[in-house]
Amino acid sequence: MTPALTMGIYAVGLIGSKLIALGLQPLVAQWLGTEQFGRLDVLVTLSCLLTLLMTFGISDAIYRFAHDQPKQDSLIGNALALLVVIAGLLTLAGQLAVPWLQQTLPGEPPTFAIRCLLITLFLNTLCCVPFAILRLKNKAKQFVTAQLAFAITQGGGIVLLAPSHGVNGIIAAGLIAQAIQILILWRYFPRLQLGSTLLLLRYGRAITFAGVLSFVVLGAERWAIAHSLGLDLLAPYAVAIQWAIAASLLLEPFGLWWYPKRFALIDTAENRKQAATISVIGCQLSCLVTAGIITIGSRFLLWWLPEDFHPSAGLLPLLGVMVMVKHATTLLNIGCYHRKDGHSIMAIGIVSAITAAGILLFVLPQYGLYAFIGAGIGLQLLRLGLFYFWSQYYLKLPYPLSRLAVSYSLIILLLIAHYHASVIYELSCILLLITQVSWPWVTRKLSILRPKPLDSSLRSG
Repeated sequence: MTPALTMGIYAVGLIGSKLIALGLQPLVAQWLGTEQFGRLDVLVTLSCLLTLLMTFGISDAIYRFAHDQPKQDSLIGNALALLVVIAGLLTLAGQLAVPWLQQTLPGEPPTFAIRCLLITLFLNTLCCVPFAILRLKNKAKQFVTAQLAFAITQGGGIVLLAPSHGVNGIIAAGLIAQAIQILILWRYFPRLQLGSTLLLLRYGRAITFAGVLSFVVLGAERWAIAHSLGLDLLAPYAVAIQWAIAASLLLEPFGLWWYPKRFALIDTAENRKQAATISVIGCQLSCLVTAGIITIGSRFLLWWLPEDFHPSAGLLPLLGVMVMVKHATTLLNIGCYHRKDGHSIMAIGIVSAITAAGILLFVLPQYGLYAFIGAGIGLQLLRLGLFYFWSQYYLKLPYPLSRLAVSYSLIILLLIAHYHASVIYELSCILLLITQVSWPWVTRKLSILRPKPLDSSLRSG
């Protein structure tokens, strides 16, 4: 299966799944209102943190080590065994701590919803392993089928349960959908094995620690907004960041194709050049998505959402830029993630988390959402710089940075035109950006070779 076809299949599944959720958004907003919607987002944020802890970076470890392990089945079976133990213990501890969680979380979400969420996350964690197998073996159709089955079932459950049961109904719909997904993936689960425990735990420990620190950078701010500004102001922010992240999912097919293969493409100078070029192309694609967020997304939200949620339209362009910079951070860090110790990842995470804590404590309460988002963009730029320079220290890659600098400059001009100029200036910036990104392709000066297969056993399917 060619990379283009693989990415196309992933795109259909991922975009289709997200469209189902976004299509229900106006209905959910009407059913819940701003306060209940904010309470739901508090639970969504909790699920992000618990997912980081339950998965413990094991799926990342599979992608990192699968290509150079002589017995991949043993490695993957060991990964599943670790997830059963780690996620199972955390789920049990979470169920015992539900009363404390309810009192601690902003808005005091319902007990039933918290208990359902914990079970859903446990099942979702187990699904990481079969999903990793499908990606490594390029079984994009099976991957997408499981994703769409989850999205369709969850969407139907929300329509049936949310009008009468609110937040509890939405969380229950997620549990039902997760149970169906695990049944679909059942035949792809490997046999439980032991053997590579220390290797996986060492790598996963660094990834998890970095993930928790990243949660402080982008994730925990929702709890801070709810605490400092109230659930009513959290709801528009939650909608805007959801759309910014949803738009970035247009790039997810690229990531699903590229991330498992990038570590197998650094053995020669020619391959390293290719890896650097592909990474910058991913950043430029993110610029195009951000341009759409700024010009189309913000106007669309004014038509799409109830009036109480209209402040989301003003927040969306800035959040789109923040997500764009964050996406670049995930692409220009190959050297950091190629290291087995993960020390650089943890160090960058600590610096970022300390900076984020300062923003949450001093910027958000005193200056409001817009100043907070501006500081968030600055923080993401700091992370990008740290990851880039540390990655280059470990593994020198010839990134075509001049091409990327022009793309980012055009995004800045577009953002200024959106807030302070006319639509004509916005369209001019977009045309220039499209021309600049596509020019190497049009002139046939850019050639991306297909990355070599990871292993002969992974070419099947």
